[in-house]
Order: sequence, then structure tokens, then C-alpha cells
Amino acid sequence: MTVFQFLTTLLGGFLLPFTILMVWGKMVDHFGAKGGFLAAFIIIGPIWFLNHGMANPLIHQGSSVFIDMGYATAIGLFAYGLFRGLGLKVHLHNLGAMLIGGCLAGIVIHILF
Repeated sequence: MTVFQFLTTLLGGFLLPFTILMVWGKMVDHFGAKGGFLAAFIIIGPIWFLNHGMANPLIHQGSSVFIDMGYATAIGLFAYGLFRGLGLKVHLHNLGAMLIGGCLAGIVIHILF
């Protein structure tokens, strides 16, 4: 991995949790639950395209599958919560939901493909 690929991978990993923290809550506050679904559509899709879908994506992929956007989001939001004074206990529900969601998504993808 070159220095440029490292820097773009770092930027790609930073982009999703930063955008979630800056935009998602405001959309939910303004539009309610519909704002959450709208934020998911507006944020996740375009950032996935920037990180993976372009000819020269931001995130440099190695030869094996790696769940980079999920890890970046989990670590970024976890660190944000810890620096804001939230304890580990507050994050347990989110960690459980992420594990269940990730497992279900993996099963669905395995069945479909």
C-alpha cells in the first residue's frame, strides 16, 4: 500500500462516521423516523460509492474481504461516545444490534449469492 492509498483509505474510513455524526441526528430530529431512513439512503449509499464503487476508490482493498465501513463506523461512534463521557454500558445495545444485523446480512448475502 502506497502512502497515497493509505491516506485515501484513512479519509474513506473517517468520512462515514463523521457524516453520520453531523447529519443523521439532525435529519431524525427534523423528519422523525422517516428522516432516519432518508439519512441511511442519503449517507450510506454515496459514501459506499466513494469508498468502493469508483474506478479509483478512496479505500484501498486488499485481496481478502474486509468490512471496512462497518468497522470504521463502529470504532468512530464508540470513540465519540467515550470522549463525550458515555460509558461502555451505553454502547452494549448498539454493539448487540450491530452483531445481530451483521450476522443476518451475512446469512442473506450467503443465501442470495
